[in-house]
Amino acid sequence: MSLRLLTFLTTLLHFYIGLRLVPALAAWPAAGPAFAVLLLVSAIALPMPFRHRSGGRRAAGPVWSWIGLLAMGWFSSLFVLTLLRDLGLIAAWAGGWLQGGAVAADSAAAVVLAATLASLAGFWNARRTARVKRVDVKLPGLPAALHGFTIAQLSDLHVGPTIRRGYVARIVARVNALGADAVAITGDLVDGSVPALREHIAPLADLRAKHGSFAVILPPFHGHPYKRLTIAIGGGR
Repeated sequence: MSLRLLTFLTTLLHFYIGLRLVPALAAWPAAGPAFAVLLLVSAIALPMPFRHRSGGRRAAGPVWSWIGLLAMGWFSSLFVLTLLRDLGLIAAWAGGWLQGGAVAADSAAAVVLAATLASLAGFWNARRTARVKRVDVKLPGLPAALHGFTIAQLSDLHVGPTIRRGYVARIVARVNALGADAVAITGDLVDGSVPALREHIAPLADLRAKHGSFAVILPPFHGHPYKRLTIAIGGGR
């Protein structure tokens, strides 16, 4: 999907949310206008992280990228909850249970509050150093020499406008403390250009494992389909 089409669609959905919630917040005089301003900022900022990924001259700055990513989470919660609210109001109207404007006003306020709390909880969880989840894999016919072999897997680091050097360094320290036999980095490693992120992925070179650390990436080759490339990142212990 092109950035223009994405911007157009998300702007329409922001308009839908505003149309359904802003008038219902009239019971609180300042709430409606304040929420409308936040929706406007969200609609403008939401496409910014996608510009950052391109690494071009029009790439957004880190502040707008931060706001855009926060807006993305807030907007997605708002949209789903607004849609559920409308379905609930339709059901209440069809059943004859909807009387007066109190339900509409209270449900609109509940949607905004729930979406905001969900976004704050998601932000707090995302900023924590990732927890270690241990998984035992049983492979029939595995050679005896590989019994107990441990692999520390890092997935979807997304080093970019919000995941920076300090966070990556904390992840590296946690992985090194595991004493794994090998480290495998999978999923999306970076969101952005090499010059912009070189400093922030540098701590990955400090990964330590007995048999080394490895990442599988899909770099674009001009004029050719995507090819897989396996690279060694960290040295052995």
